[in-house]
Amino acid sequence: MIVFNGETMRAGTALLRSDAVYNTVLRGDVVSMDPAVGIVRRGKVCIAGNTITHVLTADAAVPPEFDGVVPVETAGTIFPGLVDLHNHLTYNFVPLWSVSRRYTNRNQWRNEQPAYAHDIALPASILAKNPDKDYTRAIVRFAECRSLLGGVTTGQGISASTRDGFRTYFEGLVRNVEHPADADWAACGGQTLDYLPAQIATELVPALARGKPFFYHLSEGTDADARARFRDLQLADGSWAITPSLICIHCVGLQPADFDQLAAAAGMVWSPTSNFLLYGETVRIAEAKRRGIPIALGVDWAPSGCKNMLGELKVARSVSRTLGDLFSSEELVSMVTVNPARMIGWDRHIGRITPGLRADLLVIEGTHEDPYAALIDAREDAIRAVLIDGRLRLGEAGGFAVGTPETSELFTVGTKQYFLDLTEPGNDAMGGMSLATAIAKLDYGLRHLPELAAAVPAQTALSVLATRDDSTLDLEFNDAIPDARSLLASTSPERVDPMQLDPITAVDDPSFNARLKANPNLPAFLKEAL
Repeated sequence: MIVFNGETMRAGTALLRSDAVYNTVLRGDVVSMDPAVGIVRRGKVCIAGNTITHVLTADAAVPPEFDGVVPVETAGTIFPGLVDLHNHLTYNFVPLWSVSRRYTNRNQWRNEQPAYAHDIALPASILAKNPDKDYTRAIVRFAECRSLLGGVTTGQGISASTRDGFRTYFEGLVRNVEHPADADWAACGGQTLDYLPAQIATELVPALARGKPFFYHLSEGTDADARARFRDLQLADGSWAITPSLICIHCVGLQPADFDQLAAAAGMVWSPTSNFLLYGETVRIAEAKRRGIPIALGVDWAPSGCKNMLGELKVARSVSRTLGDLFSSEELVSMVTVNPARMIGWDRHIGRITPGLRADLLVIEGTHEDPYAALIDAREDAIRAVLIDGRLRLGEAGGFAVGTPETSELFTVGTKQYFLDLTEPGNDAMGGMSLATAIAKLDYGLRHLPELAAAVPAQTALSVLATRDDSTLDLEFNDAIPDARSLLASTSPERVDPMQLDPITAVDDPSFNARLKANPNLPAFLKEAL
């Protein structure tokens, strides 16, 4: 008998292991997202280290280098790892916001006092900017695991600043499109706040000229001002600051004719849940499809979004159905796999299951007549495994995956136990911060917000230690949120209320759907779907 972390398996049984990368063969239905490969029933995915080397049919022999490797029977369906192309991860410990009214422009709710400051800005700033560095580490751990537990292997919207030469906290677990670990992968830039009209030519155009992917929040709202931010992209000579480097987020305020210009961009990121919760509407998605604009999905953030990409897929499908089945299930799955990979120029690395690409994989339980629909239907506890760079980061315990004591922790999702491998080699800024510890730390901080707020004026430094004693690292809020001291100048500590950390997964949050349905802006068809 072999024992790892209390899990007992038969000797010789092939299992996924959390002890870094190694050669392995996964057997199951393979949904490659590659037209040349298609869906391979009972197929085999051969992985050498961090790279997919072969995708084989059920009866094909493995190549010689895999002789003696016993295939891991997943009893499931294997997809590329999911890509979340828009998320403000530093906010993802903040509870779902109880929106009180319909907004027509994002600058309304961002500047609304005291609701936004009380419910979102203050808790985010008090904890993220706290001199206790473990709050920052807990925020990072919670945010990345919230993505990972929803099958996400690559994320956008990770903001951190550090001195040159020091690694950031957001590095290593879920891939980071702003800070790729590999030098030859395009590093994405972006802008969250609206450019002033004069800044389009002086700042946006030079950024796009660099040829690297650039994310821009565009026309987030339904009013004339939101659309005017799109019109600002037309330059004085009549040309447009829209190039194949530009990736536009939200685009809710665009009119049908505007999509003719948008078609010149790399694509558009769609966050339907957040759009509906804040504005009661989402982008004219049928216009984007009619122009052939590539579409990716993004969760946006915890205050007005789903828990993870599995939830966002369900909302996107509901929108598609009310538009007469605008998208097939395969097209929706493309929005979280191959489409975002292409939009950022990472399609030669991730987004498909094909030889030569990195082994970023998601395995869900069971085999299905329509595997695309099965993924959209899946809850977090349908996940069997998530691999990033060939390494098991999340695996269902109990005869399928094992975790070594020095790298893994056990974590329960629904009624299932999973191994989480959260360790990094070398100088790991997150070392020792388990997910369980992060949850306890953040829940304590939220429950004790009044006491932490009262201590803010006495704080002399709002930065946190990073990987060395002589360096500092701040979590950045890419919508330029003020620090807690500034916020408390207009909201006294006595008016700060304790909060409670929401469960990290939807399956463990029985009130989540009810709280979504209570939102006054959610359309009837989505309330029915929930």
